[in-house]
Amino acid sequence: MFAVILTVPRVAALRPSAAPAIIKGIIKSKGLDSRILDINLDFHDQFRSRYSEKLYSTIDDYFFNHLKELDVEQQTAYTEWMQGWADQIKQLNPKYIFISVFTWQAQRFTRDFLTLWKTQSDIPVIIGGQGMTKEENGSYSSKPVFAHEMKDKGLIAHWIRGEAETTIPAIIDGRFDVPGIDTDTMADRSDVNSHSFMDFSDFDITRYHSGYEQGVLPAETSRGCVRNCVFCDIPTWHGKFRYKNGTRLSDELIHYYEQYKVKDFFFHDALCNGSVKDFKLFNQNLVNYYKENNLPERHFKYSSHYIVRSERMMPEEDFMLMGAAGAECMVIGVESGSDRVKLDMRKGFDNADLDYNMRMFSRYGVTVYLLLIVGFPTETREDFDETLAMLKRYQPYVADGTVIGVNLGTTLTIEEGSPIWTEYSKLNIVGIDGNRPHGPDWRCETNPSLTYKERIMRRIEAQEYATKLGYTFWKGDDQLKLLMDNYTTRLNRLAGVIH
Repeated sequence: MFAVILTVPRVAALRPSAAPAIIKGIIKSKGLDSRILDINLDFHDQFRSRYSEKLYSTIDDYFFNHLKELDVEQQTAYTEWMQGWADQIKQLNPKYIFISVFTWQAQRFTRDFLTLWKTQSDIPVIIGGQGMTKEENGSYSSKPVFAHEMKDKGLIAHWIRGEAETTIPAIIDGRFDVPGIDTDTMADRSDVNSHSFMDFSDFDITRYHSGYEQGVLPAETSRGCVRNCVFCDIPTWHGKFRYKNGTRLSDELIHYYEQYKVKDFFFHDALCNGSVKDFKLFNQNLVNYYKENNLPERHFKYSSHYIVRSERMMPEEDFMLMGAAGAECMVIGVESGSDRVKLDMRKGFDNADLDYNMRMFSRYGVTVYLLLIVGFPTETREDFDETLAMLKRYQPYVADGTVIGVNLGTTLTIEEGSPIWTEYSKLNIVGIDGNRPHGPDWRCETNPSLTYKERIMRRIEAQEYATKLGYTFWKGDDQLKLLMDNYTTRLNRLAGVIH
């Protein structure tokens, strides 16, 4: 066997992870065998039933909170569980082990497991994924410090930085001297229309906690983004925008349906409608497939991130077609109710465009999940009031089920690789205590009233107001707790309590 591919904790077990399926598909296209083991799903399911709900919660917190340590009894059970997986891998005896470190929350298990593995086997390990940077607020485009740590400790043989499509084939050929392998720079970009279909044959798709009887599969319409919002590092991570041809994309979903009987999909990339022409072709092809096979409209359902388009770019018939094809939930980065702030953010649309899109979604049965950023550097109190007014304006869409939730976030964090990271002086942003603006540690000299405390107060006010209007939230209270913990930490440092 060429490789064992591991999905590791901690990520939500909503659907199979894309990265292992991408790698398996590439390996299969080269005529080689591989096996995916989903340790993350086992943790969420079997670990809690094998041990206890209390121990599961403790270990889950351990993955998330890197200051937390386990006592002897907890560590014994945790090590026993990891050993079981190590034994399975040794029985498969692969040439390589690939580990998908999806987020920073997967770092702790990866480090612990590799420490255990090193004492028992010399099968080389290769890691990759977006979680190889700093903990919590690390940008995808930051230096892969976690990968360096693992390599320095002798726990891995190599790491992959960026796309599997241009690095895995080189590894199969025995070459490790290409961009993206053991480099801080990204791998060469791939042609998304030449990608192999993902291979989900090792996943028990119905076991995931999706809420759909036949499960949900991840899919991808594009890489990169057509826009360049100042706070976002996606263009740095994924490079120039690349969109799958509409026919290629519809063929892929049809393949997954016919192969795995799955009708529900989530596009995990930045936007499904980056190419309006191809997005329309994709939707039309799905509608044609339904008709040719005597299937009802919306036989498939897909959810995705989505960017607001003007009526000129996406007329009403595009939304009608989108609804018939099966568009279910669009995640939209609205960010602010102020057109002036959206202009500073380079969002590329205004309130009139957003109002038009909301009307169309309501009319054609597409739900919406809103993303907001409270406390952008140029946001005045008047701008914030416009955001509250927008929430009020969209209350009827909450009532009719169009708006299914809102994510208010943890106020603006400045991420390495984003335009605001390199162009902070254009918005008159400075760091704290002479440091470069990073994460939540910044202030705007031309908007001095927007202190960190004021950002938190506005964030609290926004949630209280939206709650009264009937909005639901994703981890709203957890986000507030994180904000307050960060604020308390800063106060303690100033007081000399924490050194």
